[in-house]
Amino acid sequence: MLVPLKGLTSLVTLLMISGDVNALSFMNRLRLKAGGGSGLREEVVGRYFDGVTKKDRDQIASCFGKVATIRDVCGLSTAERSASCDDLADRCMDFLAAHPDCKVDFHYPPTCGRGSGSRWVFSHWYETGTWSGTSCGIEPKGDRTLMSPLCEGQTRFLVSDDLKIEKIVVTRTFTEWEKML
Repeated sequence: MLVPLKGLTSLVTLLMISGDVNALSFMNRLRLKAGGGSGLREEVVGRYFDGVTKKDRDQIASCFGKVATIRDVCGLSTAERSASCDDLADRCMDFLAAHPDCKVDFHYPPTCGRGSGSRWVFSHWYETGTWSGTSCGIEPKGDRTLMSPLCEGQTRFLVSDDLKIEKIVVTRTFTEWEKML
């Protein structure tokens, strides 16, 4: 027997009960196209930062599409570069090997841009921790006391309708370890 459904919420509830994951994915896409997906986009970026804090390579990689474009405004080269989700996750893990107690906190947590249908998520973050591990052949130097912040930055993430980060524009400071690379 079919029960009459009232609105989109009832349909989503029915799909959740039925366990139809593809249909839920369709519902998320529909929500995104209708301009109501800011919370979904913010969750993707939040999951990325959570993966950094947890040192979870697979979680970090899962937040990106197969390829993402990154522009580091403060880097030696401000040109856009493309990298695979695996390369991006591996680079994060190199950083985390040098800073094993790294923790991400926020001045402003991931927040979707204004306007219906905005795909950009902004975050003003900072990382605390110490340079106490060896990574990329570089040994820790100097004072190993807690640095607060270790580094900080403001990042814009372009999140696709498939809920994957496809572009990053970052303005940030660098750790002593990064300056030695």
